[in-house]
Amino acid sequence: MRHFLNGIEIAPKNLTDIGVVSTFTDDPDILSLSVDSVILPREANVIVQTHIQNVGLFEGIPYSVEMDDGVTIEYYVDLIDGVKVRQHEIEVNLKKRRSKDNFFERAEGTSFDIMRKNGVSFTTHDVPYFVIKDNQLETSLQLAIMSYIIGDAVYQQSLAVGTAINNLVEVSAPIFGLASPPFVGITISYNITGIIVHSLNLVLQLVYLGLLVVLLIDLATQMVLTIFPPKRKLKGTYVKEIMEKSCQYFGYTFASDLLDAHPYWAIVPVPLTQDRKSLWKILPEEIFPVFNSDAPSSSDTTPTLMSFMQGLETMFNGRIIVRDSEVRLERRDWLQEQTILQLEPALNLQSDRDDEFSYNTEESWKRYYIHYQTDFQDLHTADGITYDKSDAEFSTEPTFAVTNQDLVTIKGLNDVNIPFALGSRKNELNWLEKLAKEVLANIDTVTGIFGGGTNFGAQIDSRKDCLQISQQYFSTTKMIYGQSGAVKPGEIIQTQSDFNNVVSAKSLWDKYHYINAIQDNDYIIRENVRIRISSSNFVSLLSNNFALIDGKLCEILRLEWIDEKSFAQISYKEPLDWANGKVETITINE
Repeated sequence: MRHFLNGIEIAPKNLTDIGVVSTFTDDPDILSLSVDSVILPREANVIVQTHIQNVGLFEGIPYSVEMDDGVTIEYYVDLIDGVKVRQHEIEVNLKKRRSKDNFFERAEGTSFDIMRKNGVSFTTHDVPYFVIKDNQLETSLQLAIMSYIIGDAVYQQSLAVGTAINNLVEVSAPIFGLASPPFVGITISYNITGIIVHSLNLVLQLVYLGLLVVLLIDLATQMVLTIFPPKRKLKGTYVKEIMEKSCQYFGYTFASDLLDAHPYWAIVPVPLTQDRKSLWKILPEEIFPVFNSDAPSSSDTTPTLMSFMQGLETMFNGRIIVRDSEVRLERRDWLQEQTILQLEPALNLQSDRDDEFSYNTEESWKRYYIHYQTDFQDLHTADGITYDKSDAEFSTEPTFAVTNQDLVTIKGLNDVNIPFALGSRKNELNWLEKLAKEVLANIDTVTGIFGGGTNFGAQIDSRKDCLQISQQYFSTTKMIYGQSGAVKPGEIIQTQSDFNNVVSAKSLWDKYHYINAIQDNDYIIRENVRIRISSSNFVSLLSNNFALIDGKLCEILRLEWIDEKSFAQISYKEPLDWANGKVETITINE
């Protein structure tokens, strides 16, 4: 291997101890040096000292390692992390450029707020919702009282109008009499005064009835807007959109077979953003503004890019892979499906000519619990089918004949704590809306008699098939699934099928987490097995840590190659089926 500092070839003092390490465990470092620091004498020392004098400590120095096959590993000298200056040499720490470490360190300290401030904008879609409060009984009582008062007033006034009409008819009847001499015959006269009086009374009664009808319409309108507020909209942003724009912000590309297969995962950030109009200053008849932002804010459960990615890893049993300038989000076994290399290892205990391995028992569990967050500021997440679908629990149980129950050692909790809350779907009218629909339909009938009828009943009938929250503000970022425009143009509307079969905790188990059942995940672990491989084989393993070893598909956990010493050593998991047929996974709840 050849080493270059700022484009100039150098020879580190500890060159013979420097190898290349690839780690594929929970916190993968796909490619790094086997040492954390290098000792730079002579010319390299001068280059670093000159950089410090002219530029300072806050910008690193490019450092690269070129392998035999032309593969170049890009690093940089981190001058704010443990520089040790000696009389004739300097010891510095190296960090990988455009790598997992570099990407994660930047993502951990970067909020979506700072991205927006620096010009990043995320494409959003409307997420329609209704506010369905938890005071349904109180509201129904108000509705009943209001309906009775208005209905009784209209009824009584209608009776008064009928009486006025009857009186007018009676007073308008002709009055027959005999003519006074010298005239002979029958005379007809009218009670002009009475007709005028009762006509005016009828007009006043009709005017009053008309005012009551107008009041009825106005009160019904206010009732619908206040008790049954109109459909409003929040912003929803697709997970893939957030990942693509965020990675682009750092100079990376993003790819994900996982999200390509199910591309319509979207989040609805909490409605707590700066510079919004106060809820208390908005009149009921106003269309409510959109309160939330296009990406998580400081008030969300995942305020930084790092916490957001960690939440996705938890939810999808996933793994963030950073290679070169590409970031991937995949299920943890994704690399297993890629091109496979074949290796022939030696015994791992060379001095004893013996073979040693251990079991991956630390990956076994008694209880596996997948659960979304319950947001008690939005009681719909703790109610009904939404709560039922928000968690799933599984247990590992023995299938062998147990001799001593107290000696059964199946233990451990795998807690999949997803930092998002399920978005509750409003499937149908609730009982209060059904009651109101009948009342408002009667009002529609009454107003229709007088012309220009209302359509309140139909408005109530449309209050379904969208998101529902119990109050305007909630505290936990929501996760939903739906294709924008599939139901209505420009809107993300989560269907009942997607809610049950894609979003639910049980669906997450079926698609992403089932591979963690120990009977399907039982391996032995061989550590530090020495092996001879070519540099081309080593490069191939950097792209995929699964290989055929002795005819078995094995997962390589760690690979170290020291070119100067012409050997490599690996630690890997080999399938053995030591739990298969001994235990089974049962569903506790779904």
